[in-house]
Amino acid sequence: MNRRRLLGVVVAVAVIAAMVAAAQAWAGATVFRFHFEQPEVFETSLAECLPADLVGLSTGVEITDGQAVETPGGGSNVQGTTAFPYRVDFLDGRYVLGDGIEHFGFHFSRGETVVIKSVVKEARTLYDANGQPIGSGTIHANSHTTFHDANGNGLPDEGEITASVDKFFFTCK
Repeated sequence: MNRRRLLGVVVAVAVIAAMVAAAQAWAGATVFRFHFEQPEVFETSLAECLPADLVGLSTGVEITDGQAVETPGGGSNVQGTTAFPYRVDFLDGRYVLGDGIEHFGFHFSRGETVVIKSVVKEARTLYDANGQPIGSGTIHANSHTTFHDANGNGLPDEGEITASVDKFFFTCK
């Protein structure tokens, strides 16, 4: 999953958290389940394992499922999974079938600490024009950010981040 998709998830989660907060009365925790499906079509090079100048057309669908829990004290926990099955077709007849999966979690304490976690694994197989597998690759990404949201905007701004881990690596065969 790229940063654009992560930002989209963060925005969607912020909207969900606002909806949950608005819906909550003085009762106990409020649980809101969500499901999104977003078709995606874009050009890409898959430069992790293929030449950067080999550009193909990617078609797939991003599917996100999860739940948000708003506590009476104003905190929110959001957990979910995004799947991204896709196909990339190249002009020379080769193609890639891929399947990315991201598990994410957010914890918000109103005006206080925010924790964002994301773990991604994306496996892909390259096929020749005859449909025979000729290579494979796997992307692994792990991100964890903790920050004190001093200005209350829900985003990690300069000076607010207290911990940040980003790991990204891939294997090609």
